[in-house]
Amino acid sequence: MRRKSLILTFVIIIFSFAIVNRLFISRLPICGKLSSNTPSLSTLTWKDNHDELWKIPEWVERYNVTHLFDWTWHKNGDYKRCRPPIIRLPQTTTCSAGSTIVVNNALEFFRSHPEHGCVVDDIARLPNLIPHPLPRTRSLSDTCSELNIKRDWILCNKPQVELDRWLPTTTRLLTVAIFNAYVDTGHCHPDVPGTIFTEYATYHLQRWTNRWCNNDPIRQIPTIDAQNQHSELIDTIGNYLSAPGHFGPQQLPRLLRLLATAPTTAKVLVAKGGVADGLIDILVDRGVVTRDRIVPYEKQNSSYHYAHIVYRSEAWPYLNDASNSHYVHDRTDMQLVHRVLAADKQGSDTKRNLVILIKRKIGATRSIIEHSHIAVFIESALSKSKLANDLHLAIFEAHGHMREHIDLFRRARIIVGPHGAGMMNILWAPPGTHVVEVGYTDGMRFPDMYAEMSLHLDHHYWICKGYGNYAKPIHIDMEDFTFIFNEIIYEIENAK
Repeated sequence: MRRKSLILTFVIIIFSFAIVNRLFISRLPICGKLSSNTPSLSTLTWKDNHDELWKIPEWVERYNVTHLFDWTWHKNGDYKRCRPPIIRLPQTTTCSAGSTIVVNNALEFFRSHPEHGCVVDDIARLPNLIPHPLPRTRSLSDTCSELNIKRDWILCNKPQVELDRWLPTTTRLLTVAIFNAYVDTGHCHPDVPGTIFTEYATYHLQRWTNRWCNNDPIRQIPTIDAQNQHSELIDTIGNYLSAPGHFGPQQLPRLLRLLATAPTTAKVLVAKGGVADGLIDILVDRGVVTRDRIVPYEKQNSSYHYAHIVYRSEAWPYLNDASNSHYVHDRTDMQLVHRVLAADKQGSDTKRNLVILIKRKIGATRSIIEHSHIAVFIESALSKSKLANDLHLAIFEAHGHMREHIDLFRRARIIVGPHGAGMMNILWAPPGTHVVEVGYTDGMRFPDMYAEMSLHLDHHYWICKGYGNYAKPIHIDMEDFTFIFNEIIYEIENAK
């Protein structure tokens, strides 16, 4: 009875919010026409020498990722035409756009409406390995059942021969330029900012939230502070902003795609805080972006941004079916991130001599209660193996700068850890690394994100059974872990 009452209360609150929101927007004045002018190259800060401007960035060739882009508007000459036919200034008072549409298929829309924007890059995703690799376990069926993921993980419930078209379900990576556009602060979900909208259309290029408003138009046109008005702006922000499990595998690939294909004259809107700051430091160090282009976006002080041209990149096509919305952790994206931030450092002199055990803070969510037992077992198993002089245990507690994290994980031969932010660092581990993720049984479903990331990075990905709640410390099944670790040691010994 109490549960039904809570559900009813929740529904009433959501319905009331929707009504109030609609009433508020309906009371706003309709946006009027503002002064405009035909654009010039100087207005948009473009240079006369387009060969210099549109040259493939040097870092793209240096890190060997040229093949991960189509260079669409370079090949078809659209970079000469992709500019607003009319430059509009942002509205001076908050108003309602009135009649507006939702765009899901930007490829089709810009073919018929070139006055609103253009396609910058359109590339087919890298093909997955065939047959698509599966997670390794003592028994996949048993492990999937015990961790309650048999119905939810495609890796658990689809035939192996079908996995290629499911992980992901999208087929292309699309980068677009949208004219006279705003960047939203999270109209549907406060943790999912970044939607681009104009007075004519809202561009939902991918489904980033399952809330009822996920594909609604944005009709309220905000006023824009002067410091948030730009000529050109790269929009990279997305769900959960600087959270490690989301920035690294989801926003960072978008950022790299945009930095590779959009003009160097564009400012870059990027999440601030957490791992985002450290990774931006590294991109600056490695010549991928200059510090003066960065426009930090903070959730606590979120503001709308406006630009004459806003650039955005997403997986295509738009997936409306929530149960089939596998559009993240694409093999192309994972390879792009790894090559740019870690792969070039892995020369012949790099020693892959570490067994990295990820340790979450004692008492923290999903910290492994038997952590010390795992460490003792690993050291004992190594000392008894033929690898005693070749592999050494390292405990990772996320101290230091991201540079140190990358340097550590690129030396990994084996990585062991519970589901959580520390597992993001598998992005830096080279192909062939054994990755053991410890699952759990209760609370929020054990996500498959690190499984997909690891498999697309050509790791040997293992699931180890764990027990407990997502929001609390968990237990590891030591019998299961012992089997897995001994199997890994055996394989490494016999591969030498």
